[in-house]
Amino acid sequence: MDIRTRFAPSPTGDIHLGNANTALFNYLLARSGGGKVALRIEDTDVERSRADYEERTIDTLRWLGLDWDEGPDRGGPYGPYRQSERLETYAVHVRRLIDGGHVYRCYCTREELVAERGRAGEERKSRGCPGGCRLRAERQAGGKPGGGTPFTVRFRTPDNETVVVNDMLRGEIAFRSAEIDDFIIVRSSGAPVFLLTNLVDDALMGITHVVRGEDHISNTPKQLLLARAFGYAAPEYLHTAVILGPDRSKLSKRHGAVSVEQFRREGYLPEALVNYLAFLGWNPKDEREIFPLGELVREFSVKAMSRNPSVFDHRRLLFLNGQWMRTIEKDRLVSLCSRRLVEHGYITAAEADEKRQTLEKIVAAAGARLKTVADIVPQADFFLTEDFPYDENGAAKHLKDEETAVTLEAAAERLRSGRPRSAAEMEEIVRDFIGETGVSSKKVIHPLRMALTGRTEGPGLFEIMEILGEERARARIARAVEYIRRRGGSV
Repeated sequence: MDIRTRFAPSPTGDIHLGNANTALFNYLLARSGGGKVALRIEDTDVERSRADYEERTIDTLRWLGLDWDEGPDRGGPYGPYRQSERLETYAVHVRRLIDGGHVYRCYCTREELVAERGRAGEERKSRGCPGGCRLRAERQAGGKPGGGTPFTVRFRTPDNETVVVNDMLRGEIAFRSAEIDDFIIVRSSGAPVFLLTNLVDDALMGITHVVRGEDHISNTPKQLLLARAFGYAAPEYLHTAVILGPDRSKLSKRHGAVSVEQFRREGYLPEALVNYLAFLGWNPKDEREIFPLGELVREFSVKAMSRNPSVFDHRRLLFLNGQWMRTIEKDRLVSLCSRRLVEHGYITAAEADEKRQTLEKIVAAAGARLKTVADIVPQADFFLTEDFPYDENGAAKHLKDEETAVTLEAAAERLRSGRPRSAAEMEEIVRDFIGETGVSSKKVIHPLRMALTGRTEGPGLFEIMEILGEERARARIARAVEYIRRRGGSV
């Protein structure tokens, strides 16, 4: 059997990590078996669905590297791929359920339904319906019209049956039909609900496997009942484990960033995020950490997936992203960092091209300090502006007296040559200066770093000096000397 899976996002907001996780496993299941993936936009929630969210959803999936074979952007043999364009199809299927006696009208109000949910066990009057609509419908075929009274359409759940879900990951899960309410398939507005549209589209689009979160397990027996009523073969289901926050509650905004777009803005790489999301539910069974998407496809198997909840660890993701920052092509890393500096106003887009070689050196100097693309800003800002502040604590310790000012002036004179020098040459000059003057290295190195960068930490001092060049380095040293003397030689 050729595997066909689908991504089925709702364009009501940005894709969060749970959506991305299930999209990834749908992708891996299909691609590992040589199958196809469809993108279907489930936009029947008219009030909350927005075209810009659809655009952002597609952009986010592409950014993650999860491609598809069919969808609203490229067509395919089973279109249309937006549910809002398939309403006639759903109406035909509702009519089939009506004609088959599988549904009835429910005139209960929202208030009555809320009150009914508060009742327990035998006190409940009817299966999810306090007004006896099911019994009335049995006495009056099709249900008595309510004279304009709004109604929903409910599926008539069979009595005294066991519905078995054969989950690919969890095995058989049995549900007693007596515990399944007569669920709504059409809202009072006339809009079909997820349970119906999802099942119908999966059947008509030839979807063979559905991977989704375990919070959908309770929906699955209902959709199996719908499939049987229509005479459709249901797809195979795989319900992934829930993702928890550090406190082991379900991951939410209170745990920090949860949307893919947020992580993208924070400078995470798509490869790292996909790599980490794969670990939230799958285990390679060895010590490897770096998995490109193509390798994930080759290595993936359902047997290696876990049913246990996964805890999302921001620190672990940050570490993995740092590994990927040193794995990707240098040209791409420089381009990503350059765009970030443009966004923050340190350079223009034109300057990013003009100063490409300098930016390459800046990125190389930052090295392992770049855990995310966003880290380039604090690692590079002092290279790109002369008007940077001095760290107060660092200045108090290293730019503090006339002796330091004199030492800095003498060091600046050693840098006067009129030609570019490498980091190694810069180091030789400074080391020779220290040896000849007898000044301790810490009284030269630390004040120089403060003078050149305004801070006590960062890239290697001599790499900084090479990138700045002697003219800019000397100008910054002069500024630091003025800073010291302006404060009377002591800060």
